[in-house]
Amino acid sequence: MNKLSLSAAAAVMALSGCFTGTTAFNQPTGAQQQAFVPQCTGDAPTAERLRTLVAASRAAQGKEALTQNALLDRIALYHACDMARTGRADVAGSDGSNVVDRARGVGYPTCGVTQLVAVGGTADGTLATWLGQEAQRAQILGQSDEEIGSGAARGADGRIWHSVVLGDNCR
Repeated sequence: MNKLSLSAAAAVMALSGCFTGTTAFNQPTGAQQQAFVPQCTGDAPTAERLRTLVAASRAAQGKEALTQNALLDRIALYHACDMARTGRADVAGSDGSNVVDRARGVGYPTCGVTQLVAVGGTADGTLATWLGQEAQRAQILGQSDEEIGSGAARGADGRIWHSVVLGDNCR
């Protein structure tokens, strides 16, 4: 963790819930649904910047480009909103869910989903921190993933909560 309270956790699973503008994320059912405040304003420009930076980092290393996946975007935003709501940067959701649970919840194949999260700073700073940590760097530059989703949400305290979900769609 760096001095800007940029906290990253990778390749472990997590996510949670929110609204983005007028488009609602499909909420989990049952008890999980009770755990979420169904309103969250995503920060689409920051999420896009993070996705663009991951793509540029991969290209600079000669890695295959990742395809943006709307389901992975939804999962990433859902979790960014949950982290912003709870004030806790962790790949585990406030309901105890992990990224596999959340992928199942939206119908995304679960044979290879991973997630990276961080809080504070900019998308550029977040990616720089991830690339400086061995496990996160391996996830970002890995060859097994084919798709990406990203999400960012601003918390009540003004900090931005970042989430990237990588997947291979079981190909």
